[in-house]
Amino acid sequence: MTAARPIDGGTCHVFHAFEAGVAVDLDRAATAVRGARRTGLQPRDGQPMPADFAPQPVMFTVEAASVACGTVRSCGVAHVTVYDFGALSVRLDLPLAGSADVLPTLARALVGNAAVLQAARDAAERALAMLGNAVERPALAGATEDYVVFALPPVGGAATLRDGLPDPLLARILRAEESTLAHETMVDAVSASVSWGDADLAVIDWNGAVVVDRNPEDALAILEFANAELVEMRWLDDRLDRALEEAFEAAAASMRGPRILAVRTARQARRIAELQIDAAALYESVDNALKLFGDQWVARLHQAATRRMHIEDYERSVLRKIATLESVYGKVRDRQVQVRAELLEWIIIVLIAFEVVRSLWP
Repeated sequence: MTAARPIDGGTCHVFHAFEAGVAVDLDRAATAVRGARRTGLQPRDGQPMPADFAPQPVMFTVEAASVACGTVRSCGVAHVTVYDFGALSVRLDLPLAGSADVLPTLARALVGNAAVLQAARDAAERALAMLGNAVERPALAGATEDYVVFALPPVGGAATLRDGLPDPLLARILRAEESTLAHETMVDAVSASVSWGDADLAVIDWNGAVVVDRNPEDALAILEFANAELVEMRWLDDRLDRALEEAFEAAAASMRGPRILAVRTARQARRIAELQIDAAALYESVDNALKLFGDQWVARLHQAATRRMHIEDYERSVLRKIATLESVYGKVRDRQVQVRAELLEWIIIVLIAFEVVRSLWP
């Protein structure tokens, strides 16, 4: 059996993404926080055009509680990344040492870790207060998405990478499982891997990833963004559920007999249109935040992350619900036209009756 590789110099990055507001003015955010900077991606060698965020998010650091997790302890600093579509990501770093054999135990200890989550939430609240009025309607949502990335330095070529991190060990790390996994589970866990050269490797799963790279910053940025996408899509999906309930109630109210005035129906249609526009605008801002022109490695990495995190499923659900809002809006508008036509008919009938009565009156 091949011995597990050393992990000295590696870092465990724990990401927590929060919905922090409707939108963020990144230019104002960059000036509101001392030391904040706009962050982008760097092109790999041989790439004609770099992929990048549009607009580039703002990154800064805040103080965070140092949390013990197994034999390691997080640093007393949290790295905060703010995106224009209202998501805020907090990264806590845990330095690694020893052998890769300890990583499944650490991954298991991080699953649902209340102390780590509280440290991330406290850092997010501190960051939100620092951003001030750069955030539109600031409110830190209760739900969060966490993602764990084990960033390890390379040791040799591709054969050494696989020898030092065999598939059974990789699967246990990714699935946060200390015991041996079934063969089909192992195959599924390590099925999404991306490499550019013979000294780098990224294996991505729904709960975490293992990245072996001399410069893992771009891979970390893509995975952090994908996690922020996930929390945003989940939040948008929940918001659309509430919007659909409100739209269905408005549509039902508009159908309750001819006594409903056209003014009320128009108000209901306008409200549904506002819900639809807000949802569509937020979806487009998230979907267009990363430009993947030219850099095939970044495109493959992001595609693997969105597939493994099931972001595409949420996107389909969001688009379907936006289309349902469009259908409900159309029916309410049709009802509005019908009510106006009925009202006009009654006015004409009343006027005719008035003329008839006036002509017959002595």
